[in-house]
Amino acid sequence: MQIADFHNDILTSNKFNSLPIDCLENKVVTALFKGDKSFLEILSLTDKSEYIAFEDVGYLDFNFDMLATKNPVYVGITWNGENQFGYGCDYNFGLKRKGVELIKLLNERNIAVDTAHISKKGFVDIIDNAKKVVNSHTCFNGVFRHKRNLDDWQIKLLLERGGLVGLTCCGYFMTNRKTCKISYFIENILYFYERYGADNLCLGTDFFGTDFLVDGLTSYKDFKSLKPLLLKKGMSETDVEKILCKNLTKFLANIGY
Repeated sequence: MQIADFHNDILTSNKFNSLPIDCLENKVVTALFKGDKSFLEILSLTDKSEYIAFEDVGYLDFNFDMLATKNPVYVGITWNGENQFGYGCDYNFGLKRKGVELIKLLNERNIAVDTAHISKKGFVDIIDNAKKVVNSHTCFNGVFRHKRNLDDWQIKLLLERGGLVGLTCCGYFMTNRKTCKISYFIENILYFYERYGADNLCLGTDFFGTDFLVDGLTSYKDFKSLKPLLLKKGMSETDVEKILCKNLTKFLANIGY
């Protein structure tokens, strides 16, 4: 069973120089996290993966034209903090003028804007200005409250715009406990599924981007065990396959991959 993943930080985790076989066998969007790297350093990684995205473009040496040549699946404006384009979820401010200008450039190239780390006000600014919006890795405040999780009003706005939502395996977004049970992950899937259906949800694991993963979901082969659990919860096989692979595969095909 092939898996499709909207967000994997493997290339900027400093653990691998190239994608391992489990990434190559699946459809994995490798998010290039800024961290302490320069934009030129990040660009040097883009030829290592078929599907790339940018997570936080607040580089001092940022160059949009160079970014556009890499045909990213999506671009995240900022991480949790502040940069020259706007504010992340640690703040209560929206996009800056340069952020709105950046979105206009992304619109011209038909590149999706990722709302994963943006502030609530920045989220609204993105919805108001971007032609294509997604959230690459998140969970839902209706299940467990966290600054990085989506409220129902945000989910509805994303879906109205045809946006795809990636459900993350990051345990911090699902529990305050020291372990994250697979039942918590399933609860988030069912929360979305029962309210909004299966057509706009996918996986956004955040593998190699967090030190706290769901018990039993730490690699792509582990999702084979998730499928029967979802079927037991009453989901159809077709809808489970949409979430695990087909929705993201369709999204990638629609933008030319």
